Amino acid sequence: MSKPVQNDAAMKAALAIIEDEHKALAGVVYALQRLAHDVREDRAKPDFALFSAMLYYIDAFPERQHHPKEDEHLFKALRARTARADAVLDELQGEHVRSAQLVAYLAQTLVYYQGGAPRGREAFCAAVDAYAALVFDHIRKEEDVVLKLAAECLTVDDWRAIETAFRAHQDPLLRPEPGHEFRRLRRRIANLAPRKLQSLLHRDQ
Repeated sequence: MSKPVQNDAAMKAALAIIEDEHKALAGVVYALQRLAHDVREDRAKPDFALFSAMLYYIDAFPERQHHPKEDEHLFKALRARTARADAVLDELQGEHVRSAQLVAYLAQTLVYYQGGAPRGREAFCAAVDAYAALVFDHIRKEEDVVLKLAAECLTVDDWRAIETAFRAHQDPLLRPEPGHEFRRLRRRIANLAPRKLQSLLHRDQ
C-alpha cells in the first residue's frame, strides 16, 4: 500500500486544479455579488443576460461537476484514511446540497425579478448574498482544513485517482474554447474580480 506523501507530482497537480476551480467560482460569485449590490443601490441597471450567464456557469460546472468530484473522490479518499476529517466533511457535504438548493432559488428569483415581480430585486439580491456567504465560507473550510489534512494523509495512489478525476472534466471558465460563451463571460468577470483573481481569469486569453 502506498504511504502518505507530501511532495508527489500528482498531489501538487490535483491541489492546483482544485484551488484554481475554487478561484474561478469565487471570481464569478464576487462579480455576481458586486453587480447585485450596484443594482440594489441604484448605481447600475440590471444586466439580466450577464446574471443568467453567471448562474448558468455556476450550475453547469461547480454544482454538477466540481462538487460531485469532491464528494466522490477527494472526500471519500480522505474518509478512508482518517477519521479526523469526518465532522468537517459531513458539514461540507451538507453544504453541497444546500448550495444546489440556493442556486435553484437564485435562478427562480432572477426570473421573478426580470418579470417585474414586487420586491423582485430585493429577493434576488438577498439570495445572491446568502449564496456568496455560503460559497466563501465553504471554500475557506475546504482549503484551510480539508486540503491540508489530505496533503498529510492521502497516498500517491489516492492523489493519482483524484488528479485523473478532476482532469476528466475541466472548468470551462478556465479553459474555454475559442469563441465559446464562457470565453466572453470570463472577460466580463475578470474586469470585475479582485486583482488576485484577475491573473487567473486572464490566463491563456
